[in-house]
Amino acid sequence: MVKGLRKGGSGGGVADSARDNMLVTLLDRVTEVIDSSGDVRQAARATLRVVCEVLGWPVGHLYVPDKATGEFVSAGVWEGAVEQFPALRRASARLRFAPGVGGVGRAVRSGEPVWLHDLRHHPDFVQAGEDERGEAGTVLEVPLVSSTGVAGVLEFFTREVIPPDEVLLRVMDTLGRNLGQMLDRRRTQQHLDRARHRLDQLVETSADALVSVDADGRIISWNTAAEQMFGIPRHHALGRSVHETISPEHQRATDIARREQVLASGTSDVPGQWLEQTAVRADGTEFPIELMVWPALENDAWTFHLAIHDITDRRRAERALREAYRQQQATVARLEELDRAKDEFIANVSHELRTPLTSILGNLEVVLDPDDPPPPQQRDRMLRAIDHNAQRLRRLVEDLLSVHTTAERPLIPQRAPVPVTGLLNEAAEQAAASTAGDHPIDIRVDPDVTTVDADRALLLRALGALISNAAKFSPRHTTITLHAGSTPATGPAGPGVAIAVTDRGIGILAEELPHLFDRFSRARTTTDQAVQGIGLGLTIARTIAEAHNGALTAISTPGKGTTFILTLPAETAPPS
Repeated sequence: MVKGLRKGGSGGGVADSARDNMLVTLLDRVTEVIDSSGDVRQAARATLRVVCEVLGWPVGHLYVPDKATGEFVSAGVWEGAVEQFPALRRASARLRFAPGVGGVGRAVRSGEPVWLHDLRHHPDFVQAGEDERGEAGTVLEVPLVSSTGVAGVLEFFTREVIPPDEVLLRVMDTLGRNLGQMLDRRRTQQHLDRARHRLDQLVETSADALVSVDADGRIISWNTAAEQMFGIPRHHALGRSVHETISPEHQRATDIARREQVLASGTSDVPGQWLEQTAVRADGTEFPIELMVWPALENDAWTFHLAIHDITDRRRAERALREAYRQQQATVARLEELDRAKDEFIANVSHELRTPLTSILGNLEVVLDPDDPPPPQQRDRMLRAIDHNAQRLRRLVEDLLSVHTTAERPLIPQRAPVPVTGLLNEAAEQAAASTAGDHPIDIRVDPDVTTVDADRALLLRALGALISNAAKFSPRHTTITLHAGSTPATGPAGPGVAIAVTDRGIGILAEELPHLFDRFSRARTTTDQAVQGIGLGLTIARTIAEAHNGALTAISTPGKGTTFILTLPAETAPPS
């Protein structure tokens, strides 16, 4: 037997011929082994035996991956003169090869055969004892490369020291890949077999009647549900005309026309659609069904597959099930939305508390430094900053308390006549103090608007929230407009008052408007532009408006600005 495939000198022609014959023999025999083997382990064992016989290498061995660790371990599969290599067999049984470690690991990592010779001195021959090194002079590692990676490594030993043979390496690479492809085919076939078995089980255990019909309209498949639904045993149904078996006489012409249309054109006018129609049982009674027909071109012949279910008693149950599912999905979506809102709220509150506290503590540290007190002007500026941030914290706490309070009991305004002009002026002054006067405020009051019957403190708070919101989403130094006008009279008390707060800011997207007044709701732009706030101001403003039997609405054009309209009716009746 030939250990390698080295070309000869003067006898090169004869050597080349012998070489080619051996390659052909090796490829043919391994291919035959692969085609006839029942599984990969059997094919690997037979391949080990064939390679040892054809190449004259005395022993072959199989490594496989450990599913738990990914290391390659001995599969216990040996072929050849195993008794001549006892030390190697013992070492192989205990060794584990990670990718890249030793000859086996190198073959795994590269996906290509690895040839190690002169094993007494080779660093990658990790079967390291003197006994093992004395038993082998050359080792050839051949990876079995499949679509999912290396599925195993064939290992061949010989006592002789044989330099690498590139031709043989290429041949063994091809054999290893062929075995890997066999594994892929086996896996694919197993998946197909399991899928076919599952399909057969689904067909037989389906609550719907599943029927298959050939191009002539003859029944070729009839499951258990069809037997029960139509009262016809399978052996009586097979081979019969489906139209004469399950269709009432008055609709058979329509069903036949649909089948003939598919046969003539290759298309259906109702593909993948449920059709409501009437079916007939073996005893002649008719009942309503839903029917779906999908034609399939199989082996150049049309087959029609029918899914049928009786909707006599199930229609109401199905509607209830769909409604329950819809409600469940809505509940899940709402819970997810609330969970996101909670996370955003915690993050926003943490940020809104931390930022002013950091400023307060930092300025206090400088102001109270006894060793290096700041100059008076700097000290006053720092105290004003402390006051500004303390007021910001106070407003945040008040907002949180207000939301908690109004969630537990209704808000009851302490009504009294409030001059509208003075109300708007005071709201503007408070807003200017909190925003450092970054936005001019234009106040307009129609002549017919004088007073409003309302709770002054609550209205100031609502207007403050609206002005603060306008300032946050508007470029600095742009004007915010407060306009008070009358609303049409809706009763004997006369017209009400509408106060509009208009900015020239970034606006609000149409899809965000319905959620604008939800608690903790913040538009996407607030995150994108790092706008301060926790999403309570507009909620509180709307609560105050509704407590006055009024309303708060918004009109916005993205890129141009937003107008919030606080409408207060003339009636003084308390809210229901």
